[in-house]
Amino acid sequence: MGKKVFVSYKYGDENVAKLQDSYYEEVNYRMIWNRRRTRARDYVDRLQEKIDKDHMNLGEKDGESLENFADSTIETSLKKKIRQSSITIVLISKGMKTDESESEQWIPWEISYSLRTVPTGGNTKQMNAVLGIVLPDETGTYDWYYTSNPNCNSTTHHTGQLFKILKDNMFNIIETEFRECNGTQIHITDEPSFIKTVRWDSFMYNDNCNHYIEKAIEIKNAANLYDVHINLD
Repeated sequence: MGKKVFVSYKYGDENVAKLQDSYYEEVNYRMIWNRRRTRARDYVDRLQEKIDKDHMNLGEKDGESLENFADSTIETSLKKKIRQSSITIVLISKGMKTDESESEQWIPWEISYSLRTVPTGGNTKQMNAVLGIVLPDETGTYDWYYTSNPNCNSTTHHTGQLFKILKDNMFNIIETEFRECNGTQIHITDEPSFIKTVRWDSFMYNDNCNHYIEKAIEIKNAANLYDVHINLD
């Protein structure tokens, strides 16, 4: 059975790698050159094409940005979408954060609500699984977030660049196990983070999307093993 998916992303973030076909658009039944840069929203289109076969995607369709609506209208709409989903996918992009307070940005709110268990009339909204998909930046690499350490056979995640609620739910397993390499402690637990991350290319390759979605759900079902943070500080 397919999983209902909610997608959280920074609509207009252009600090992402170019998607070739996003530079064209259909006008009057012919394809014309579109000079705008690729945005995070273009990745949502690709994601919908990939997961619609087995999953219902509840992210905003193109042209349905809610940025011009009143906050109360957006909140009501988003709550409904998140309640109807079982997994939240957050597209982690280099420019996803702005200079505004995190409490005034939608991605942290969407993640916080996704993680909550909330009574809603006769039904209870359960905690969503949350999966982070890291997008390549404008250089076409993931170096802005991941650093490979081949001598230690490990990868550093630069979580300090993320929203606090994302950072707090990574490497937050309660029972920790480490190995040491070059003076650095490295997690050896298979899944040390409640919010697992994966590179865009890895997620989109063949049928990997189903594997990572199921893995995020497995982690959510073992939430008692993690120090899960649901509040916006």
